[in-house]
Amino acid sequence: MGQQSSAVCVAGSAQAARPVRRSLQSVDGGQAQKLIGVIGSRSLPLQYAEHVGAVVEDILRRKNQIASGGAVGTDEYCLAYLVHIGEADKGTVYSPWSTYEGFPVKVRVLSRQFKEYGGSIVWGNLRGQEEYAVVRAGLLARNMRLIDAVTGIVAFLHGDSNGTLFTLRKALGQHLPVVIFCIDRRLPEFPNIKWKPLRCGGCWDGAYKAVYLR
Repeated sequence: MGQQSSAVCVAGSAQAARPVRRSLQSVDGGQAQKLIGVIGSRSLPLQYAEHVGAVVEDILRRKNQIASGGAVGTDEYCLAYLVHIGEADKGTVYSPWSTYEGFPVKVRVLSRQFKEYGGSIVWGNLRGQEEYAVVRAGLLARNMRLIDAVTGIVAFLHGDSNGTLFTLRKALGQHLPVVIFCIDRRLPEFPNIKWKPLRCGGCWDGAYKAVYLR
């Protein structure tokens, strides 16, 4: 990979050739843009918000757009950065909820700002009042909608991260390009996957990309 950008690694590797439906036409009618998922743990410490923002900025600089999930932690930092730099219109939130009231309190105002500033929200069916099993199923369905839309995934893992691991498993099952940062935890293990350190430098220091063994 040399000094090639990791955004290119995520969005444009040979293993990552995806159907055209996963691309967005650029505003000026030029080259199609790719939608990159930036996801991760709800428990990711606030001190990593700047790092998430730097990754988002690099992806945008490569003329890609951002998809995320609207949860606290990693998703929250991603949305906050898009709003902060005035690029909300380059992002899409995949929500399990049918209204803003479903979002966690910490993210509710932010999600409204994101939408008001031009961001897109793909709404789900949950109202937030359902039983746990129904909510859990809705959250997993949200994750699958995001996976079906993106051309690659960047994930910040911290703690157990069961929801993020589920999403990674599904992304790897579709042979999407996947890049992960592991914060205070070991690299996850998946069948037929080898993790290779990125050599892109900058905000991608410490990241690993998935290499498919078959």
